[in-house]
Amino acid sequence: MIIPGLPAAGGRRNNSGSRLAAIPWLIAAVAPCAAGEPFADIHVHFNWDQKEIIGADEIVARLRRANVAFAVVTSTPAALALELKQAGGDLIVPFFSPYTHELGRQDWYLDANVVRLAEAGLRDGLYRGIGEVHFMAGFRPRIENPVFARLMRLAQRFDVPALIHVDAANETPFVRICEAYPELKIVFAHAGGNLTADHVRRVIERCANVTIEFSARDPWRYGGLTGADGRLLPEWRDLVIAYPERFVTGTDPVWKVTRTQTWDQADDGWDYFAQLLSYHRRWIDDLPKPVRDRVRLENARRLLACDRLHC
Repeated sequence: MIIPGLPAAGGRRNNSGSRLAAIPWLIAAVAPCAAGEPFADIHVHFNWDQKEIIGADEIVARLRRANVAFAVVTSTPAALALELKQAGGDLIVPFFSPYTHELGRQDWYLDANVVRLAEAGLRDGLYRGIGEVHFMAGFRPRIENPVFARLMRLAQRFDVPALIHVDAANETPFVRICEAYPELKIVFAHAGGNLTADHVRRVIERCANVTIEFSARDPWRYGGLTGADGRLLPEWRDLVIAYPERFVTGTDPVWKVTRTQTWDQADDGWDYFAQLLSYHRRWIDDLPKPVRDRVRLENARRLLACDRLHC
């Protein structure tokens, strides 16, 4: 299978048009392989445009074959996370997405009913968190949005994590969120996407309530995490080892984000799940064992209260 951005024989252009050289470790790492140690995937989706080409039972089968201990799922519309939960049982940890219909990402912040649905789902024990919630600096919604504020207060009230995605030039917009809700468990999606280790270090130092997750920092999307050998770049490795209790990761098998010319097509991200997981296992396996075990599984278990609840 050819992965977008990865060269085929003779080279292949990625979406920006640049020609990439073949990287031997990368080709090996993305090949499907035998399952490794149990792995907590903190960031997957089961969206309407994925359901068109893959069912809940098949997703559950892929997770189990990969020795995923449990997976946090957020869906558009939100109810699809419960459909995956029904298929996977304790393997699936559903979060409430404020995107309650197919185009919900465009208007959730204008709809107070989102808060009522979230409260009912948390009260009934259907959901174990809130998110993924997206912000992009300079665009709506603003982080001061009242619907968002009510969702964050709900997460705090029910003592569940919030998965928050902020695209910005630096850590400042996200820090405004985590400092506004210091008692709330917040997961910083994609380690801020394009942010550097220095940016993330400042988040860690200013917000003790934040867990950093590395999904979509693979070479085919945000990148910037690992070197040509598949190991963490020195600045990231130093940060993870300095704060081993603050990091988790996931695969985020959503693919259209890298192919803007195909928004009218179904999202085939789950076709790349095994490759994405292999990528993350590669850099995790290079860490010292106590750190490796935390990032791979233990931090996610603590974040989701798995000792008290089923994971």
